[in-house]
Amino acid sequence: MAYSGKFLFKKYKRSVTNRWPASLWDSIADIGVAENTPDPERKRIRILNSICVISIFSLLIYCLIYIDSVHQLTFYESLQGVVAYGFVMFLTSRYKFNAACHFFNIYNIISYSFEAISHGPVDAVEYILVPSSVASMLIFNQLKIIVFYFVLNGLAFALCKYLFGVVKPFLFMANGENLYTSNYILMFSVLFLIVYYFKFENIRQEKLLIKKNTNLSFEKQKSDNLLKNILPDETAEELKTTGIALTKSYNMVTVMFTDFKNFTRTAESLTPEKLVSEIHYYFSVFDEIISKYNIEKIKTIGDSYMCAGGLPQENVTNPYDVVMAALEIQKFMVAKKEEKEKENELFFEMRIGIHSGRVVAGIVGTKKFAYDIWGDTVNVAQRMEGSGEVGRVNISGATFQFIKEYFDCIYRGEISAKNKGNIEMYFVERLIENELLPKEC
Repeated sequence: MAYSGKFLFKKYKRSVTNRWPASLWDSIADIGVAENTPDPERKRIRILNSICVISIFSLLIYCLIYIDSVHQLTFYESLQGVVAYGFVMFLTSRYKFNAACHFFNIYNIISYSFEAISHGPVDAVEYILVPSSVASMLIFNQLKIIVFYFVLNGLAFALCKYLFGVVKPFLFMANGENLYTSNYILMFSVLFLIVYYFKFENIRQEKLLIKKNTNLSFEKQKSDNLLKNILPDETAEELKTTGIALTKSYNMVTVMFTDFKNFTRTAESLTPEKLVSEIHYYFSVFDEIISKYNIEKIKTIGDSYMCAGGLPQENVTNPYDVVMAALEIQKFMVAKKEEKEKENELFFEMRIGIHSGRVVAGIVGTKKFAYDIWGDTVNVAQRMEGSGEVGRVNISGATFQFIKEYFDCIYRGEISAKNKGNIEMYFVERLIENELLPKEC
């Protein structure tokens, strides 16, 4: 136990003494390591960062020692290495580890090979290219890449150490000027590669940003179209702008209800898929028809279809518009019935009821919200539909007063409505040939 306590005490002293340097080293070595980086790759990143840090530190010492004019070549060579290895760590920090590994190896090979080509054999080249070969084994995990750089480093070593001891260098200059020239060329080449990388990366990021903005714009357009398909345009814009849509009162709106006759009995003869397909087909045609007359679809309830004219943008022609749409819908239903009868298939017949008056419109709830309308006008329109006949358009006396100059109508009596008394009803027969469309109702 005494030994264990002594051991723990030593460990504690050591951790306190080295806490700051160890933390700094870990921070530098972990540059480019993300939270989800696998352990094997994390180790390889730390190895590359460690090699670069040691190389930069050593080269900075050379820069300080040989900063005088006599050793100008060594100073520039060391500074060039600092820039190159710093760029390797920059690539790592941008999570481009593979690019950093390739740049590290290629720089080591090219820098010394270029020096050998320019002025001849390079002394102590083994201290760079041999460790570079070993480093390639540690920072790459693909065997073919490791072998490639091992062979490349070996060829570069042979080139730098022996070849130009026999063959005259290509860029040889007298009085040692080739040393400075080759170093300057290589330094500018490294800087060019770095600047080119930044430019390429900037262009790539701009393209990604443009693509991202395009995708966002496309998705926004999709969501806007979806919202406008659910809600009226004016209400959708209000909801997007303020986050809420206030209820609004309308003094003059014409509401239309439709309902299929004997729907339940007919539906029993169809498969669920066929039934849904049929309803979708009919209601899609209704959507197209009411869109022609600037009528707003409110909702469908089973086989009942509800729409209204004069909202969300108020107008004075909505009784005329809704009656025109109702006649066109009944005309379509009759034509479809004749087509189905010829093919000996089941068909639907429809009643339509219309009433004009005051409503309140808005959105209720916070989930799966829908635009809806409320008021006695809605209830009376539904009563008009229930009191109508198949293939006919049944309107209230209120609607008749607005459209009587434009349509032939047949009076058919009164119906009692709760809290409303007796309400007159009319069947709309046809549109009167009249060149003047209604301007005021």
